[in-house]
Amino acid sequence: MMYINKFIFGFGASLLTLGTIYAQENNPLDISRYSGSDMNGTARFRGMSGAFGAVGGDLSALKINPAGGAIFNYNQASFSMSYLNKSNKTTYMNNSESKSYSGLDIGQVGAIFVFNSDDPSATMKKFTVGFNYEGSNNLYNDYRVLGTGQTNSLGEYFYQIASKNQIPHAVLSNDPNIENGYMDAGDIAGFDGQQTYLGYRAFLINPGDANGEYTRNFGSPTNAFTQGKYVSSSGYNSKFSGNFSAQLGDRLFVGGNLNLHLFDYSQTSHAVEYNHNTLEKDMIRSLEFSNYLYTYGTGFSFNLGVIGQVTDQLRAGVSYESPTWYNLHDELTQGIQATNYDNKNNFTYPQVVNIYDRYKLQTPAKYTGSLAYVFDQKGLISVDYGIRDHSNTKFRPKNDHTYSELNKFYDAEMKAASELRIGAEYRIKQVSLRAGYRYEESPYKNIKYSGDLNSFSAGIGFEFGNSRLDLAYTHSARDYKTSVLDMKVNNLYDNATWKMKENWVSLSYNINF
Repeated sequence: MMYINKFIFGFGASLLTLGTIYAQENNPLDISRYSGSDMNGTARFRGMSGAFGAVGGDLSALKINPAGGAIFNYNQASFSMSYLNKSNKTTYMNNSESKSYSGLDIGQVGAIFVFNSDDPSATMKKFTVGFNYEGSNNLYNDYRVLGTGQTNSLGEYFYQIASKNQIPHAVLSNDPNIENGYMDAGDIAGFDGQQTYLGYRAFLINPGDANGEYTRNFGSPTNAFTQGKYVSSSGYNSKFSGNFSAQLGDRLFVGGNLNLHLFDYSQTSHAVEYNHNTLEKDMIRSLEFSNYLYTYGTGFSFNLGVIGQVTDQLRAGVSYESPTWYNLHDELTQGIQATNYDNKNNFTYPQVVNIYDRYKLQTPAKYTGSLAYVFDQKGLISVDYGIRDHSNTKFRPKNDHTYSELNKFYDAEMKAASELRIGAEYRIKQVSLRAGYRYEESPYKNIKYSGDLNSFSAGIGFEFGNSRLDLAYTHSARDYKTSVLDMKVNNLYDNATWKMKENWVSLSYNINF
């Protein structure tokens, strides 16, 4: 059995944030993992691209506007599953790479109970109580980046950390027990000390004459490097919701949700490099820098909403989605492999799990306005427009310097972004035909770490007795930027373009009882 050391950083949360700032694969999905959504849910909801803010009557619609629970006329339960394919294509230094992920996703399961008033003069005509589970964000994926043309070695990452922070030479242990050396480096200089130790063990940097000074051991390149990274991730961001809604009079519906969020995410990344330059003795021909990140925690949020029956056919809705307040934990394991000029391999893989202090993350709130026009029993058209100010993303505690730097980054680089969803449904006896479109604006101001999202959907439903079976197909596409070592501050490496396409096939079973 492999023995794993656990090294707990006890310096507040600053060391975690230093890791977040410098590297640790903070790709364009880092914040969207928490505040983004696949628009997962029932197949009816997906078939209309989630345009349900003024429609209601669907368990997944409750996350858009919780007042929609009062639209139900009968008790209902539903269960949904999806097949998901993510297709990734990256282009880096004129080279393209493709990789994909496919798997099943439990999209939704829940029930709602309707309680009608026996008093025709009562203000509250009925109220409903619902419970629903949904996978907000499927975090499984695989992609790779590879190309030739970068002139900054991966060794520059280790050199910059060591020299700019003047890491004491005491971290450069030659102890044959690399677990002890790695942990001692962390005791002396935290995350930066560990990176310096790894760079030294891989012969990428050497100590200079004065304590805290370092020299490069990868030379001044005359030719470009071949570089890349291979990333595999798994996990989920899911949500349990409790809903209460009520019909007040004949034309007003109100409701609210309390939500518990569960976050569990693992990412394995390998940054690789091959040196095409003329090598001197003890210089590195190739290397692989590996990071294994595990993030987990819980969050809380709530929703409030109102739907008004403006006319017999027209409904209007307004809803508010609060920030999600997360308590999160990070664990990190690292290692590096280097091959020197005469093809000798050096492995430095400390079996050490860095366990960082708990930290807090607050995602931005969201406001949604909705309109729906219902054509008697024939069908409907629905439009939702939402806005979320992503610059309000906050790490805590705010008075911690490194968290303050992250907050400044998001405040400077992110903006308010809008979302438009349009959906339609048409009934032919027991059959319902559906279609939808979704547009989500990029949340970034300057460098478009992620571009605009475009998505379309189609679906069909069939009613039999008190049951309904729904099928939907959803396609979405979005562009991102990433690099071989994604660094929030002072990025040393050119960005690769990354296009991710998602194809979902969703199936739901609904029963009224």
